[in-house]
This record gives sequence, C-alpha cells and structure tokens, in this order.
Amino acid sequence: MIKGLVGVLIAAALFAVAVYIILHFLGVLAIIAGFLIALGLIAFIIIFILLFALGFVMFFAAFYYMIEKKPTVTPGEYTLDMEKGKNEN
Repeated sequence: MIKGLVGVLIAAALFAVAVYIILHFLGVLAIIAGFLIALGLIAFIIIFILLFALGFVMFFAAFYYMIEKKPTVTPGEYTLDMEKGKNEN
C-alpha cells in the first residue's frame, strides 16, 4: 500500500515537472503571468476610480445633509426656568 502511494506521488511529481518544462519552453507561463498582472492593474484602476467617485459624492452629500437638516421643535410655550440643568431632577 505504501509502495503504491509513493509510486503515485513520484509519478504525479514527474508529470508536474514535465508539464512545467513544456509550458516554460513554449512561453505560456510568461503569457499567463502577464495576463494576471494586466488584470490586476485594471482592477486596481477601476477600484480607485469607484472609491474616488464615492468619496466625491459623499463629500457633497454631507454638506447637503448639514444644510437641509431642520431641527425638530415640539410646539408649546417654554421658558428658560422650565429647563433642567445637569444633575437636577
């Protein structure tokens, strides 16, 4: 059983090395690496643009919120004597 498992592992390693050497000589690995690097750069640029746009919108939305927010006042007649200060019951 152990001899069979070791044989399979050695065969798998030799197959992986053979595939790597073939792809290396054909230049496929360089093409795949370049493709992944290009996709990473494109993703980075898109994420940066989206975050910049979101920050731009939120910046002006905050000012709009501060300007348009109206204080809530309950109707009634109040005097300053009715206000309770800190630590008063």
